[in-house]
Amino acid sequence: MLYRIRNAFIWGFAGITLLIIFIPYAIIWIVTYPFDRRHYVARKFTQWWGAFYFSLLPDTKLQVENKEKLSKGKACIVISNHQSLIDILVLFRTFAYFIWVSKAENFQVPSLGWVMRMNGYISVKREDPKSFPKMFEDIKKALANHEPVMIFPEGTRSGSRKMGRFKEGAFKAAIDNKVPIQPIVIDGSYIGLKKSKNDPEALIKVKILDPVPYEQFPSYNPSELKEYFRDMIQKELDKLA
Repeated sequence: MLYRIRNAFIWGFAGITLLIIFIPYAIIWIVTYPFDRRHYVARKFTQWWGAFYFSLLPDTKLQVENKEKLSKGKACIVISNHQSLIDILVLFRTFAYFIWVSKAENFQVPSLGWVMRMNGYISVKREDPKSFPKMFEDIKKALANHEPVMIFPEGTRSGSRKMGRFKEGAFKAAIDNKVPIQPIVIDGSYIGLKKSKNDPEALIKVKILDPVPYEQFPSYNPSELKEYFRDMIQKELDKLA
């Protein structure tokens, strides 16, 4: 019971401070806007914001492997498996710089959605194919600015080591724009916060894999390419287990 109360307090604290920390974020966004139209400074502040929330998670440790392989200042599509909500905080904690693609519902959340819009993150209505052309156009613009674009190909959280089916969007974007794909593997986040003293602590492992250049794609068919990368990430997950 004490662990559940503690966890509720943590999430409640995060919800309240979303509104509080939004104030300095907004000030930074306004002050830097005249000379930082790509919102680089505001996005870096968001990274520290997310990393701060990760630091609040008790009984949770993070291990990052091959951080030096992260693409910096280069156009690419970054993909990762998606075990839990904590994955987003985990990736912020690596201080990797991404333009995020996220479901439209997240943009409607007070404070969180405001930050996502002000940062220029990319929205998509997953159940509405009419929104896809706008998403692909926004991805194209970000890549043209030499910015990595982060997508969870599963589209939703798996809740375990077993990944869900990959969707084609990330791979179509990489093929259409002829950019590399950078795979990231996350394991252990599905364990979540301890609910009792008998639950194990969460050791979250992140492994950055080598970017795969466009010229080395095994297929230029999105449906085939997604399976290639899904198998790659699943094999690395099995090694981390």
